[in-house]
Amino acid sequence: MSQEVKKDGNGGGGGGGCPMKLPDGGYSWNPLAYFGGKKNPHLSGGKTPLNDSKGGETAANATGSDDSSKSSSESASSGGCPVKSNKNESAAAGGGGGGGGCPVKASSSQEYNVYSQPIDPSNQMPSSPHSNLPSPFQQSALSTSRVSSNIPKGGTEDGSTWTYPSPQMFYNSLVRKNKLGDDTTEEDMDSVVALHNNMNEKTWHKVMQWEDILTAPQNAQQSELGGGAKLSRFQGRPSDLSPKAYFKHYILGHPLPFDRHDWVVLRPHSNTEQRYVIDYYYDESRAKTTQESATPHLTDFNAVQSILVDVRPALDGWQSMLQRAVLMPLARRGIFTSVFSIKSSEFTPLPLQPTSNMKTQVGESLMVWETIQNSVKESKQRLESKSMLLKKEDIDEQEGETEEILLAKLSKEEAEQVATNFSKILQTCTHARKLMNECTSEDECAKASLSLTTCMASIVCPVQHSALVSSLNVEVKNEENEKEVLEYNGRVEAALENVATCVQGNDLKVQLAKRDYPELFGN
Repeated sequence: MSQEVKKDGNGGGGGGGCPMKLPDGGYSWNPLAYFGGKKNPHLSGGKTPLNDSKGGETAANATGSDDSSKSSSESASSGGCPVKSNKNESAAAGGGGGGGGCPVKASSSQEYNVYSQPIDPSNQMPSSPHSNLPSPFQQSALSTSRVSSNIPKGGTEDGSTWTYPSPQMFYNSLVRKNKLGDDTTEEDMDSVVALHNNMNEKTWHKVMQWEDILTAPQNAQQSELGGGAKLSRFQGRPSDLSPKAYFKHYILGHPLPFDRHDWVVLRPHSNTEQRYVIDYYYDESRAKTTQESATPHLTDFNAVQSILVDVRPALDGWQSMLQRAVLMPLARRGIFTSVFSIKSSEFTPLPLQPTSNMKTQVGESLMVWETIQNSVKESKQRLESKSMLLKKEDIDEQEGETEEILLAKLSKEEAEQVATNFSKILQTCTHARKLMNECTSEDECAKASLSLTTCMASIVCPVQHSALVSSLNVEVKNEENEKEVLEYNGRVEAALENVATCVQGNDLKVQLAKRDYPELFGN
């Protein structure tokens, strides 16, 4: 570290300084706090213990029998950083043009949606390449396979369709949105994703029924429903009540919707766009307990009767009002279709008036609505998760009990598992702990810190640890390709952060278990 960096204490800038030190003086979590230590590791750039044979347990070797450990060690040069370096990005990556430091991705003008997801401004869709990584506190692995929809993608000419999120991506989305309830587990994700995909297919089918009527003169020669329209982009607006939903609830006594989407359709014949508003309602009285309703086929529109979809063109002009009030009602009844050059339609609108069963569900819908409002409000307050970061003044206070610790309590079974894992860490990570306690230079402490964290993660956070090893083993085919290198860097950084966050969370469990069940630790 250069003398200049030593003066201001901020190694986060150039000169190969500490990339884990924040501009406000905060640092990443101290793994020795797990054992009651007070050493403050500065995770500096340049080297990591992930492929250093003398640096203690490595991320790959800590798995014991992981076949990918060799390739993980060979993925970087000897003593090198697990994050790929690009000679064209040294300044932007945090290396500052000197010191050969481990590149850290610079902040950018990335846009985010209300759920703190990085988005592509062209379609307002999540753009994070790391969204298939397991979340920090996930207990079991989820599928990362994605299913192609039947919804044509706007802006493409090759017949491409939108792709649905994998169970892992959907789980991560629920975590970001604060929607992961106490009764929602990883095992539920296959069913949740199947319901989500089926609901979107049903929505698109209804949109196409509208398009078939609204663009009848232009698509008269088209045999396909909707005349070849494509979905350009869409946006979730769960906390925004549409005018129609407002009227149905406050005037007619209808339950509130549990979600709202705005979909923008591209019409290829006229190259124009049409916005649709979709409200989603839930009718518990129509819920089934069959396997078909729990994991419906993608295009089985009758499998899930309890989710009601209200689709209509947005009132962005007088034409939309005419289409909703006159054109579609005539088409549904087959009246004057030849006069107005429109087709007959099998579209079935959602009734304005609630059924007697739905009237009894208004109170529950209000509670769901309040939960949604609070969830979105909390999400807006955090652009990015900061769960693994501590303020500088908090580093030496990690042994102190917080209000959360005082209120939380583990069951005896949970405490026994925590104690068992703690014992395994003491046995398995002895060398890494020794290096952490004895390190003197910033470089040594950085290597020892990362080695200890990954070793601990292999025991208490196996899902996150496995994702880190897999991320390190991804082959960068062309290291001159800046986009490919940045994607690799971002994935590894995200996997490392998830590992550290998970281990830190387990530290809280250790403190709780020691407090309430000291006999399990030989105290």
